[in-house]
Amino acid sequence: MQLLFIITCLFFKSLAIDLIPTQVTENISMPIPSGFRPMTDDEIVSKYFTTKRPLALYTDNSLMIDLGVNKSVTEWNEKDIEIMASFQKSNVFSLYDDVKIISEGSREVNGRKHVYMEFVSTVKPDEKSFRQDAPIQKYTLIQYVIVGRHALVFNFTCPSQLQSEWQTTSHQIMEGIHIKGKLK
Repeated sequence: MQLLFIITCLFFKSLAIDLIPTQVTENISMPIPSGFRPMTDDEIVSKYFTTKRPLALYTDNSLMIDLGVNKSVTEWNEKDIEIMASFQKSNVFSLYDDVKIISEGSREVNGRKHVYMEFVSTVKPDEKSFRQDAPIQKYTLIQYVIVGRHALVFNFTCPSQLQSEWQTTSHQIMEGIHIKGKLK
């Protein structure tokens, strides 16, 4: 019986994804999966439409799983984070053809209140296209925090078929975020 228990523990340990504590910026550190690396400028441009470069974007070697950190100046106050979250939720729903919420709420992470939303999004192909593409479905865990006059957004995204493999790890990443001092 003990042997079966040990084998089971070793099996599940082998499925676990190693997380490495990483200094993302001078003030932000978080655990990053060991196989991830910073995205190149060309990869960011080819994958994301953005006018402002994120603080950090990491990806796996297949470029299918991404972890990002963004910062923006905000008029929101730290005590208004729940209200800000409702606006952000509206933005998420406007970006996709369909959004299925898995969970949402607030939690304290290393002394700061964060709000999060976990969902599966669907983008349908263009009906007028001559190509017969399948809908694109992605699993996302997005987390917000307000620090002084800045809003930080942390997001983890992968294809929805990898959700069961990455869901626990995405939560471990978000729960391991450390922010020290004021942001510049």
